[in-house]
Amino acid sequence: MKVWALLFLIPSFALAAELDPKESQREQLEKLRTEVAGQIQLQAYDLLDELVFGWIQQAPFALQTNVVLADVSVPVGFSSGLQALIENHFNTLLIKNPQTHLTLTHCPECTSLVVHSGSKGTIVARGFDQPEALATAGKISGSKHALFLDFEVEGSSLVLRARITSLEADLPIVYARTLSTLNTSAAMLRDPEHLKSAEDARKEYLDALEGRGIFLVPIRLGVRVFTPRNQSIVITPFVWLSVGIEASLTQARAWTASFSAGFSWAPELHVGWEAQARIARLISGSTVSLTRPDLYAFFGGAVVNVYGREALAFRRNIPTIEELTIIFRDRASEPSFTYGTIQLGAELRVKNRVSVILFIESAPGINDAEGVGKFLDLGILSIHTIGVEASFCF
Repeated sequence: MKVWALLFLIPSFALAAELDPKESQREQLEKLRTEVAGQIQLQAYDLLDELVFGWIQQAPFALQTNVVLADVSVPVGFSSGLQALIENHFNTLLIKNPQTHLTLTHCPECTSLVVHSGSKGTIVARGFDQPEALATAGKISGSKHALFLDFEVEGSSLVLRARITSLEADLPIVYARTLSTLNTSAAMLRDPEHLKSAEDARKEYLDALEGRGIFLVPIRLGVRVFTPRNQSIVITPFVWLSVGIEASLTQARAWTASFSAGFSWAPELHVGWEAQARIARLISGSTVSLTRPDLYAFFGGAVVNVYGREALAFRRNIPTIEELTIIFRDRASEPSFTYGTIQLGAELRVKNRVSVILFIESAPGINDAEGVGKFLDLGILSIHTIGVEASFCF
């Protein structure tokens, strides 16, 4: 009976622990602390990137100089793990960018407890807290300068105070710079080997998110469908493969222009070539979206050449028996027909990578064709073709 009672009591104890308000509060505080630590780490990386980028533009020393990394301080309440991550990132930045003219040297005495005896007595403290001991450590490591990196949270900002001092008794400052950033601003996460300014990195970041490269290369696979004028002549759907280039006319990709060339082939029936140009306008918003598809409306034109037996369907006159006999006997005499079209359509695109396109075409040059009918006749404008395409952009 006691065993069964324990089995029933264990879940109740667990439920009571889950419902304990103090335990729940501690979990929420730990979760919040973890999130804040992650944000501070990224912001600290961003400030270090900006600091080293400034050194690349204007090095603090004219010649390559050995420097002791004396201290890296982090905001109160965060463990030494954050300090180690910041040190590793800073070391990577200097190794990847030798044009800063700074070389870090090893200094175990800087962070370890050091006993220093002098005329004023014996002092036990960390190395970088004792100017005399730090100067001695610099001589051992071959360095004449020490670097201090102090991170502090001030209001809603994370502040980096960097200073380089001479390894002398009074530690005179030879270089100092203070950088600040808002905790709510996104870190740029720049490549340590190819550092850029914060402005350029932010623009590149947005371009990557929104697919705002100036040029795209669309590859389209589409089908054009014709309606017959009469049942005696039927044109098979034309399957087209095209490739081209698309340019953004505005930074927000609200306007785009594209040009492409395409090819179509059906055995024993036709070989087709086309060149088309389109201008598109974003109608689903003022700028492309990162979370939903974008809808474009476009206007364009195309020049199409059809070579082969199906080119007969685009002619105004029905071919005679003699003409058909010559065409079937001699491939060199197969007909060719060229016509122009006006296009109207819509494109549903996802993150400037994949899209579905629906369009209609009017071809005044085939209004009187014996084999091509009209889907819709509006008098001034007739719809001769309906097409659909799948596009992949690179």
